[in-house]
Parts: sequence; C-alpha cells; structure tokens
Amino acid sequence: MKKIVLFCFALLSLGVNAQEEAKSQASAFKQVAESPYKPYSQLYVGYSPIFISEGGYHKAGTETVHGGIIGWAYGLSLTRKCPLYLEFGFTLSFNGMKESIEKKYVDEEGVVRKAGEISSKYSLLRLGVPFNVSYRIPIGNKVTIAPYAGITLHFNPLNDKTNRTEYTDDYKKTPEYAMVSQYWPEREEKQYLHHEIQASCQVGFKLTINKHILFGAEYCLGITEIGDDLKSTHAAVNIGYEW
Repeated sequence: MKKIVLFCFALLSLGVNAQEEAKSQASAFKQVAESPYKPYSQLYVGYSPIFISEGGYHKAGTETVHGGIIGWAYGLSLTRKCPLYLEFGFTLSFNGMKESIEKKYVDEEGVVRKAGEISSKYSLLRLGVPFNVSYRIPIGNKVTIAPYAGITLHFNPLNDKTNRTEYTDDYKKTPEYAMVSQYWPEREEKQYLHHEIQASCQVGFKLTINKHILFGAEYCLGITEIGDDLKSTHAAVNIGYEW
C-alpha cells in the first residue's frame, strides 16, 4: 500500500512539473509575441522642392523647382534586442516651374504695348520606392525620434520642359516683327529630359508624438542623373499619422 501511495505521489509531482514547464514556455512565447518592437505604418504629406543644376550639385545657376509629396511607409523590426527597423513603402511627388519674359514695343503713337512672351515650363512627376534603416529612440512615454538612412528608386513618367515663344496680333502687324521673327520665330518646343529610372540616397529623421502624430525632414542626393548632365537633390518636410 505504501509503494502505491509513493508511486501516485511521484506521478502527481511529474504532472505538476510538466504543467509548470508548459506555463513557462507559454509565458516565454507570449513575451516574444508581445515584443515592444512592433511593426508600424505611416501615411504622410509634405513640401518637397527639388534642386537641379548642370554639371554638379548646387553649382551656380541651380534651379529650385517647388512641389509636394505624399507617401506611405511600413516599418518592420530587424531584431528583438534593439529598436532597429527596416522601412519600405512608396512616394508620389510632383514638381513644376514656369518662367516667362514679357517683350514690349512702342507703337506709332508712342505707347508702350505688349509685343509677346517667351516662356518655359518644367514638369516632373515621380514615383519612388524608398528603403530605409531606422533607429527609433523613445523619449519618455509620448515621444519617439527616429533617425534613418537609405536609398530610393525613382520612376519618372513625366520629366519634360516646354519652351514657347508667341507674339500678340497687334505686334505681328508692325514692321519690327518681320525682323524680330527671323531670330526668335513664334514656336513651341518640347524637350524630353528622359532618365525615367533614377536612384538616390537619403538621410533624415522622424518625430512621433503621442504615438500617432508624425513629423519628418529629409535630404536626398541623386546618385544618377535626372537629365543629360543634370544633377539633382531634393529635400522634404512632412507631417502625417502613424499607427
């Protein structure tokens, strides 16, 4: 009888130990599943000018083309030991610029009138696929700052410049027009800058407040040319929402 009691006690001890081990494993699994480095999504809009110069970056004569950007990013934790993330997503931006010079002439009565206009228009539409490595640093319970660096692949379906010269009907009736039109004829010329595929590298930071309100700033350097012998850089200041 004593041996039976001891045997039952041994079985009971084994059962308790197995149950405790199962609970321990379940707790460990729960800790992994509830890792503080969870994935996140970000949706943002912003102001994003592009700077285009011939021959080199930010040389004399660099043109600033203003524009806006909208984007989405997804962050995925790379390790459970620190808040290091891989971010990827997409961006859509449009930049445009229009410049014009108005020509004047003096009519037979001595009145200054408009002779015509020489104008140029540049349009750039870009689709981007950025890849960033980001380190998210918590500051208290409500603020997170995340510096990052990475590369972006751009597809430029629209990268055109249009030059136009046109004169008023009144000016075309003057003797002066016959001479001027020999050197600056009335015309419209479209220039395709090509380079539909482009690559760039960027650095920046993002600031998240109250776990949702997002602010960001970025500077991007073109690795490949945006046009023949044309270098480009761009900046961005964004605001968005994180979840």
